[in-house]
Amino acid sequence: MGSEWRKTTLGQIVDEGGGHIQTGPFGSQLHASDYVDKGVPVIMPANIADNRITLDGIARITEEDANRLGKHRVQFGDIIYSRRGDVTRKALITENEVGMFCGTGCLLVRPGKSIDPQFLKYHLGTPENQEWIIRHAIGATMPNLNTGILSDIPLRVPPLDEQKGIAEFLGS
Repeated sequence: MGSEWRKTTLGQIVDEGGGHIQTGPFGSQLHASDYVDKGVPVIMPANIADNRITLDGIARITEEDANRLGKHRVQFGDIIYSRRGDVTRKALITENEVGMFCGTGCLLVRPGKSIDPQFLKYHLGTPENQEWIIRHAIGATMPNLNTGILSDIPLRVPPLDEQKGIAEFLGS
């Protein structure tokens, strides 16, 4: 006897769990002149590869700027999406990236407590969900995502304990 998987959307399940979906800072909040050689790493789409963050060529800002724009600092379990171009590019934030900064070209998904972040990472990576994202991205020349599109991604999710078991199995 299987469990009941419910139909929902990413936005609904994130809201239920006290999370949120937001864009990185806009140009008026962070300027090219704000980047420094040493400081807080800023995750840009180029730093998202194979569902993880790469530090190759990563930009940096001062701790002061990162704190001034604190809502863009990433936490364990967040998922960062590329906002333009390859809109299926995403990464789950691990303990290694906690405190880094969600850059201008990215969207931040803070899953909240109603969905397991590892399960969500796998769920969003299914061909069905990736195709949905591509079909709903805006722009003929270069696809773009926004918070509304991410919020509308349809999901089917089991109870939280099963999500954790599925994520553990897929991660092994």
